[in-house]
Amino acid sequence: MQKLTPIIFVIVLFSGLAAAIFSINHSETTSQPESWSAFIYKNGYNSGRYDKKDDFDNYPSCKAYAEQESNKLDGAPWECGLNCGFDSMRQGFHCETMTNE
Repeated sequence: MQKLTPIIFVIVLFSGLAAAIFSINHSETTSQPESWSAFIYKNGYNSGRYDKKDDFDNYPSCKAYAEQESNKLDGAPWECGLNCGFDSMRQGFHCETMTNE
């Protein structure tokens, strides 16, 4: 039995390592659905004041909303951001990408 103890220990150790690697890979590949947010800057980009609307399914619908609201505000600048969330370190929203094409 004493000869089997190191072998069992190594098997348990490698099994735990394999489970940890699988878990990390699985959490990295789990994807969330795309969510777009529209930012309309009422007083220009540098003012810090903006209207934000969330939960657009795709960029074209976000763009259509942003352009419509921009036109109501005499052509105010706008952007659409993908998967935005509040970043407390920066005290503002951070998005994967921001675009206004």
